[in-house]
Amino acid sequence: MLHRILENGHLQVVIPFAYRRISARKRIIVPRGQIDSQEPLALGLARAFRWQKFIDDGKFKNIHELAKAIGRDETAIAKIMRLRMLSPTVIHRILTGDIPRKLTLQTLNHGIPDLWSDQEKLWLEDPAENEGQQPKDQT
Repeated sequence: MLHRILENGHLQVVIPFAYRRISARKRIIVPRGQIDSQEPLALGLARAFRWQKFIDDGKFKNIHELAKAIGRDETAIAKIMRLRMLSPTVIHRILTGDIPRKLTLQTLNHGIPDLWSDQEKLWLEDPAENEGQQPKDQT
């Protein structure tokens, strides 16, 4: 996964993947292997970035036009498109299939923290790893 800061201050994240038809089903192919296209988070991420590309390229003006064209509810599309706001580390874990149990589409529907560090603490850190560690001396 590559990222860079654009001139306007936005962060561009590039996730290399391709769609391939395998056994009459579309699969998402990533550089290190294959992700099951039925994995909801991976599928949601692919859709979110693809739909944003449609809007960026001018194929659709906004989510309303996109929803009308593909026959889906605007609210459902907006929820999926929020996945673009995930930290690159979280996105990488999803695409490599290393998804923590507490990270699901239902969890993400309750809101996504604005700060990437907060997202990573919330979904990627395992509290069991921190057990037994002594608190740092604050003096």
